[in-house]
Amino acid sequence: MTKRIGLPLLLIALVGFSFQGCLKDSCQEVITFYNQVPVYKSLEEIRQDITVEAARDLEKPGKLYFYNNYVFINELRQGIHVIDNADPKNPVQVAFIGIPGNVDMAVQGNILYADNYIDLLAIDISNPASPLLSGRSENVFQPLWYDEVSKKYCVYYDIVETIQTADCQSVSRNGTEVFVDNVFVGSQTFDATSESTGGAGVGGSMARFTLSNGHLYTVDDANLRVFSLAQPLQPSLVNTIGMGWGIETIFPYQNYLFMGSTTGMYIYDNTTPAQPGYVSQLAHANSCDPVFVSGNYAYVTLRDGTFCQGFDNQLDLVNISNIYSPYVERTFPMENPHGLSIDENTLFLCEGEHGLKVFDVSDPLKLDKNRLDYIKNIDAYDVISVPGQDDVLLLIGKDGFYQYDSSKPEKLELLSKIPVKS
Repeated sequence: MTKRIGLPLLLIALVGFSFQGCLKDSCQEVITFYNQVPVYKSLEEIRQDITVEAARDLEKPGKLYFYNNYVFINELRQGIHVIDNADPKNPVQVAFIGIPGNVDMAVQGNILYADNYIDLLAIDISNPASPLLSGRSENVFQPLWYDEVSKKYCVYYDIVETIQTADCQSVSRNGTEVFVDNVFVGSQTFDATSESTGGAGVGGSMARFTLSNGHLYTVDDANLRVFSLAQPLQPSLVNTIGMGWGIETIFPYQNYLFMGSTTGMYIYDNTTPAQPGYVSQLAHANSCDPVFVSGNYAYVTLRDGTFCQGFDNQLDLVNISNIYSPYVERTFPMENPHGLSIDENTLFLCEGEHGLKVFDVSDPLKLDKNRLDYIKNIDAYDVISVPGQDDVLLLIGKDGFYQYDSSKPEKLELLSKIPVKS
């Protein structure tokens, strides 16, 4: 009797074990992640003539810049949209400047300075609807590397979505990083990337170009570069300062330059414009990091979901009353903070896909208790509170270019929108 019962039980157990083994062996996971793929260009491809085209749709908007009632919007690595903004309720797209590899820009005295992969261009915009290339400074930006075989320069990394099927047991994650068999394959998320005087325009807090004291300052991943504008149409590289790695943004304030990096904030004194000198730095955990400065405070946003590999989403209030010893006085949790701007006592903070937040910062230490407005139905990347205009706020995001009447910061009023091509 025992034998007759035991055999079926044993068979059931073996079948069950075998079935579980099959399930385990056949378990597969479809994973989606993003890789950085190097892009190579020859000198001939890099130094194509710029083109002046009819206005075209926004597709992948990047940096934002304001100058003399015109708005300039970067189309990622393709060029710059020129918008007549004399009437913010009715902005008019007047031209598109085709510039291969363009990401950043700055304007002074009707000259638009723009990167063209490894070169710096000076473009006359006396007539913004008909820009004219007037100068080129060659080989002033360092390529990632030069390939001797193909005779081409690696100029940037493209972001490529990859879909892969892998055995469940081989897939692991650390935050947004994805590993297969303990080898890093990519990230599950990624990011698309100031006040001035003396005839200069205004850039956003995400800017890598800025102007001060007759000089153009640019930052890349590792260096601060200084260009003399003594000859405006032929900028001259006069200094290159190594800063380590992970440098992302630059913001001028009074006689100082504030640089945001993936590991902290750097402060340089540019009293001698051609030779900025190191003053101090503030370290933080790995995170993407734009900076805006007002009064005795630097407002620093940290966010995750990028190739910076950080996991913080917060606004740090950095006390700079002693410029040689900055320190974080308060930290405020945020959703996914990006660019920011301040108009007197009002802080405008982009929260990526979470929208735009507005705070009263008359008492910076209590800004979390004084939120004035929150617009949730937009994707906000960077923002500029325009000086000299009647409370006009410019905002750029993945879904378009917005303008708001900010005269009542507790209730922003949409003035206009130029949407991204769907």
